[in-house]
Amino acid sequence: MRLAHICPFVGEHLGGSERYVHNISTMQSKEHDVHVYTTTRHLSRVGVSKKNGVTYHRFYSPAVIWNINPLNLMLSQLCKSDADVFHIHSYLYFTSNQAVLARLLKRGKALLQLHGGVGNPPYRTSLRRRWVKQIYDHSLGQFTIDKSDLIASVSKTDLETISSVYNVPTCKLCYVPNVVDTDQFSFSLRDAASKKTLLYVGDLERWKGVGSLIQWIREKRNWDGQSFRIRFVGQGSLYPSLARLRNELQKNGHPIEIDLLGQRKHSEIPEILKSADALVLPSFWEGMPTVVLEAMASGTPVISTRVGDIPTFVQHNHNGLLFENSVDSFRSAVFSLFENEELSQKIAKNARKMIEKEFSLERIASVINDLYFSLGQ
Repeated sequence: MRLAHICPFVGEHLGGSERYVHNISTMQSKEHDVHVYTTTRHLSRVGVSKKNGVTYHRFYSPAVIWNINPLNLMLSQLCKSDADVFHIHSYLYFTSNQAVLARLLKRGKALLQLHGGVGNPPYRTSLRRRWVKQIYDHSLGQFTIDKSDLIASVSKTDLETISSVYNVPTCKLCYVPNVVDTDQFSFSLRDAASKKTLLYVGDLERWKGVGSLIQWIREKRNWDGQSFRIRFVGQGSLYPSLARLRNELQKNGHPIEIDLLGQRKHSEIPEILKSADALVLPSFWEGMPTVVLEAMASGTPVISTRVGDIPTFVQHNHNGLLFENSVDSFRSAVFSLFENEELSQKIAKNARKMIEKEFSLERIASVINDLYFSLGQ
């Protein structure tokens, strides 16, 4: 079978959906002819290349709108593809709009897979951004959703939204969980250390809850002299604010330390996860975040807000800790883990068992393969 994955960006060093495409396409290349259509900001990378059995078609993007949507033209090349299935990742992008149009022109088959971002953001943002997203969702977004043969999502919550908001029949919807490479994220229990360490991995943006962390950390009285370290991996608009906060804490002798590691290669993330006592995710909006699955596979306990599909697979005090978006709830979760090594180890072991059973690369690749064959019937 000849497959075409269409996504705005791709790479194991990028975010969750980009790693998803990288992992799945590499696995599929063992038995299929796999092509990935994506974008690049570097003229030197434009063109066709092959790596790990996957053929990459990179198209120049001169700009990225709202920091997420690359401007590009790939429609003519998509129309030349002889793919049996267009596997389109997310409905939010110009890449997706062009892919579903190519599917119509070629009378091919399209599987649209959602990786989050469905509906209105449940956090404060500018009126202009809300207005633009509303217009997009009910024009190009609606077109992309309507003209896809099947719609899969890593989030059951997003499938419910798609069904109700876009009037998509349930027969077109299917749940395909996120995935983690369990070989890359091997399990180990961390030795107890005197200096406890929290880890955040992701975009340094307000919707990810980083603004809340800054606010909570700044108030020394919130922590009653408790001492620990928070390491941040990633880039984003709040990086300068975190740098200022780090300098402020050092100057004032605050009990909390901040380390800013910047953007790191994904190959470094397994060791970074193992160096932490817990991964913290204070997001306002998520589907099924990859980094949470990677932490659970690694034996690093997860402390997360109750958003998206996270409460469906993170069970409080069993394989993770959940907290409300407030400093009191966050502080309680952090110290219940830091002060109870038995709880920490129980959570780590239970999390790994769940990952191996539900989210392995082999299992998810098999689920997707079944969907491809169902499109041909």
